[in-house]
Amino acid sequence: MALGRRVFLGGFTAGAVTVVAGGADAAAADSEYTLYASPAQFYSTSTTAHTVTINQKATSGDVAALNVTSDNPATSAVYVTGVETGRGTVKVSHMGYADGSDANASALSIDLRTTGATTEGGTAAQGIYLTATTGPTKGNLIALRNNTGLDDFIVKGTGRIGVGIDRAATPRAQLHVVQRADAPAALLVEGVARIGNVATAPTSVDTTAGGGALYAENGALKWRGSSGTVTTIARA
Repeated sequence: MALGRRVFLGGFTAGAVTVVAGGADAAAADSEYTLYASPAQFYSTSTTAHTVTINQKATSGDVAALNVTSDNPATSAVYVTGVETGRGTVKVSHMGYADGSDANASALSIDLRTTGATTEGGTAAQGIYLTATTGPTKGNLIALRNNTGLDDFIVKGTGRIGVGIDRAATPRAQLHVVQRADAPAALLVEGVARIGNVATAPTSVDTTAGGGALYAENGALKWRGSSGTVTTIARA
């Protein structure tokens, strides 16, 4: 593949852009870059090799294999677009250590910082923002799976949330929490737990797990059992 510009990269020449390995918190000075006319593009049809591979071989020092900075507040510093059917558009793999020496590491680290001193005490940026601009997804919004056979934390495309439910199961409530054998309780609230009035009192109970429904109606606390009996536990 023909390249229109050659620059110094580590210990060899390659590519159409300059990659500067620097500290994680510092951008390189303008003099450290090679100025080129946009756009610099890479193109490959190889099915056996990545289009671009960057390898930082140093084993110490606060230097990264790729450092991207932007001075443009009007758009993102990095765009990533993919058409995958079985993988993530961005794949992050942390190669851990069996001795646990990487306990303070993470596969993804986000630091919300503020430029200069402020009276408000910090930025107003959102930590993680997920939306679906062309219509709601039919898949999961969030899926955290660490224990075999479980969705430890799942947010479905419908907005229903499951905690500790069977993997790939559908939460049976807006918030569905399952107590597992090694957990002392399914839900712990340290402080006040408020139950608001129902818009419509339940007329049936999901008998899949047995039990009943606890709710407030006009300020009164009520229990509807699986047989349909409604008992007022506390008056308004």
